[in-house]
Formats: sequence, structure tokens, C-alpha cells
Amino acid sequence: MTAPDAINSTLERLFGRDEAVQYWFRSPSGETRTVCRGLANRSPPRRATPRTTFHCFSTTKPITALALLQLEDEGRVDLDAPIATLLPELPYRNGASVRQVLSHQAGLPNPMPLLWVHRDEDHAEFDERGFVDRVLREHAKCAPPGRQARYSNVGFLLLGRLIERLAARPYTEFVRQRILDVVRDDDPDAYLGFAIPEGRHATGYTRRWSALALMIALMPDPPALRINEGGWIRYRPFHLNGAAYGGLKGNASGWAPLLSAIARADPRLLAPRAYERWFEPQPLASGKPSGHALSWFTGTLDGHEYRCHAGGGPGYGAEIRVYPALGAASMLVTNTTIIRDMRLLDRIDPHWLG
Repeated sequence: MTAPDAINSTLERLFGRDEAVQYWFRSPSGETRTVCRGLANRSPPRRATPRTTFHCFSTTKPITALALLQLEDEGRVDLDAPIATLLPELPYRNGASVRQVLSHQAGLPNPMPLLWVHRDEDHAEFDERGFVDRVLREHAKCAPPGRQARYSNVGFLLLGRLIERLAARPYTEFVRQRILDVVRDDDPDAYLGFAIPEGRHATGYTRRWSALALMIALMPDPPALRINEGGWIRYRPFHLNGAAYGGLKGNASGWAPLLSAIARADPRLLAPRAYERWFEPQPLASGKPSGHALSWFTGTLDGHEYRCHAGGGPGYGAEIRVYPALGAASMLVTNTTIIRDMRLLDRIDPHWLG
């Protein structure tokens, strides 16, 4: 079986015939390939194309880290400074550093984020600052930093606020100008940004007859985003309540130039030594591995170290990955609900990684 056939076969086993999925890779030799399959909308049927976009959720977090590393390179922030010193309004007084927030060692809370959503039509007027302030009031307790890795979306809400304060402009504007526009190419199918592109965004779904659907059905739905459609829960267009922890939307063509630039340590984004800091594993205070770099999860596949991040939430799933020593990268997005780090790329990348 050829590598393209093996990739298609694996994607069908993972997602079935109808779930929309885009998968892209850049091999160590610089070869790139994109696979696009499935339905972007089920009723009426609309097939996914290379132009189709998806919610990317927490794959945004490494891009938030990249923005902070740029600010560090400019001398505007010290990653070892306590974040409460930089954001005095925070209730967390445990001495956690920006570095520990980036590597999920800050002891911060992580309340259920599945309800942190609002409708697309409300997005222009959404008060993110007020939302974050409310989260801080309702979840003001923290644990000592450095003792364990404890994933926290709250931490990245704070990092988004920190970027805005340091850069004196909105987080989304800084990321677009300093990162996305720098590597953007002229592919008309490509999109990576914070808006929902009109007429090309995939509809998100959750299988109705599943434990996950039962959990979701028991949750309140104040924005009235969910409707039942046959064997699926279908989601109306929405945004997460914080751009810095999961706001990106995009497709394989949009991610490709950014992930290629990161894999090649493109100096337009960061100095070479800054990439090393970004990818370096961050041990716990005890010296034990945390499983994290600065915003990345760490891992090894077929003897090759990688840095990755998954993104999951209502109606969509995503994963991005970089193999720094190989100059290689991969990603996938889908319109079916994934809410945990499944390391799906571990099952697809071996078809070309060798």
C-alpha cells in the first residue's frame, strides 16, 4: 500500500466516511501533501474542500506562546517574572511565573470550558475582559506552582491579557500582524484567523448516541447553539469566550505556511535560540519531567521527538505537531467533537515519517 493510500485508509478508520477531515504534512525532505475528505455539512450534504475551515480550539495555545516569546526577545517581558506582578489584579498570589503558566505548572484552576461559548452574531459585542474578570472571581483559588502539571485554560486567558497589556493592542491584532501575516502566502484556499469565514466553515457535530453527547445534553445551553439532527447534535456558529486559549479557526492550507516556518525555525518569527527555548522540556520543581515544553506537549514517535498540541471542544477537533530535529510538521482538523488529547497523529504520521 502506498503512503497516500495508507493515510486515506487510516483517516477512514479514525473518522468514518462522512466526518470532514483535513490532514497535512511536511516531510523531512520538504515534501508536502494535503488530504481532504468527508462532509462539511450533513443536511443538505456539502462536501469538504480545501477551502473549508474549522474551529482549531487549543491549537491556538502554542501561537499565544510564540507571541510571548517575541515580546521576550524585545525585552518587554521576563518569562521568569511572577505573573501576578505583571497583572496585579489577579487573585493568584502563589508566585507562579509566566514560564510556569506556559508549561501548565502554575497551579491555576481549570473549570469546565465547554460552556465558555457565545453565538457568532454576538461576537462583535462580546465582553471578553468582563468574562475573564468573572472567571477570576469565581475561581480564585490556586495551588502551589511547580509541583505538578495541571492543564489550565485560565492560564492562557491570563496570557492573552498580558500580551494585550505589553503590546498595547488587542491580542488578535498582535497575532495577526506579528505572526499570521508574516508567513501568509497567496493560496486563495488558505485561512487562519479568528473570524468565521462566511460560506466556507464546516458545521460542527457530536454523535448523539454516545457518553459524550449525554454529558453535553445535561449541560445548559444559554446561547441555544445545539440542535438535534438525526443521529447528531449540530452546532450553530459560535466562538469561544477567549481568543488566546482557543480562538483560531482555519484549514490545512492556512496552517501549512505557519507550521512549515516553525519547523524550519524561520527567523522572521523568532531567533534560532528562541525556538530552542520554546521547544525545551520544562521539568517540575522536583526535576521530574512535566510532559510539557512552553505551551507544547512533548512526545516521541518512531524515535523522533515532537512537540504537539491538540484542540477539542463542541463540534470540532484539531491537532498540530512539529518535529524540530527533522524540520517536519503535520496537522489535522475535523468537524466531529473531540475533547481530549488522543494523539491521533501518532497513527497517521508513520506513513511518511520513515
